[in-house]
Amino acid sequence: MTPHPPRPAAPPRHGRPTVPADPQHAPRPPRRANVPGGVAVACGLAAAGVAFLPKHGYVAWLVAGVGLLAGVIGAVLAARGRMRGLAVASTGVVLSVLAALLYGATLLYPSMFGTPRSSELHIPPVSGDSHTVDFVVTSAGGATVRYGTLDDQRTDSAPASTDQWHGHASYDGGAPILSVTADTANGGVTNQISCAIVVDGQTVAENDGTTIALCTANVD
Repeated sequence: MTPHPPRPAAPPRHGRPTVPADPQHAPRPPRRANVPGGVAVACGLAAAGVAFLPKHGYVAWLVAGVGLLAGVIGAVLAARGRMRGLAVASTGVVLSVLAALLYGATLLYPSMFGTPRSSELHIPPVSGDSHTVDFVVTSAGGATVRYGTLDDQRTDSAPASTDQWHGHASYDGGAPILSVTADTANGGVTNQISCAIVVDGQTVAENDGTTIALCTANVD
C-alpha cells in the first residue's frame, strides 16, 4: 500500500478574525442632566408659593407658564434619549399645572385660602385698606344713586339739594371698575345732575346731564 502523504500542518490560530463594529451597537455618549426639568420643578414650587400673595399672585401664572414650557422641553428631550431625568421633567410639568390651578382657586374662593380678593370694593370702607373712594353726586331735583363696582352696587337716594351726596368705599390693591349712576327722581322735571369718582383725593371720573349722569373708572 502506498502511504498517504503527510498533511501540511494547520496554521496556528491566534484568535477569531476581527469583526467590523456594528454601528447600531456602538456605545452611546452619556446623556446630559435634564436642566429644563430642574427649571420646571423650581418654577412650579415658586409659583405655588407666590399664588398666596394677594397683590402679586398674578406672577404665579407667569412663573407656572415658564415651568410648564421648560418641563415639556425636558420631557421631550428625555424621551428621545438626549437627556436623562424624564421623571424630573414630568414632575415639573405637574407642579406647574397645579400651581396655576392653585392661583385660580385663590381668585375664585379667596376665603378658603385666607387671602382677600384684591379687587374687592368695601362699602362702607375698611380701615386697613390702602385706597379710599368717594362717590359724589349733586342733584337739584333729587336722584336715585347706584354706586360701587359693575358687578356689586348699592342703591341710595340723593336729596333735592345743591349740596353734594357722598358714598364712601375702600379697596386694597387690584383693579376694581368703579361706577356711579344718578337718575332723576322726577321724570317730569328738568334736573341737572352731576357725578364724580374720587380715589385717594384725586378725581378719576366726572360727568353731568339733565336726567341721568354716569361715571365709571378703572383704577389700580
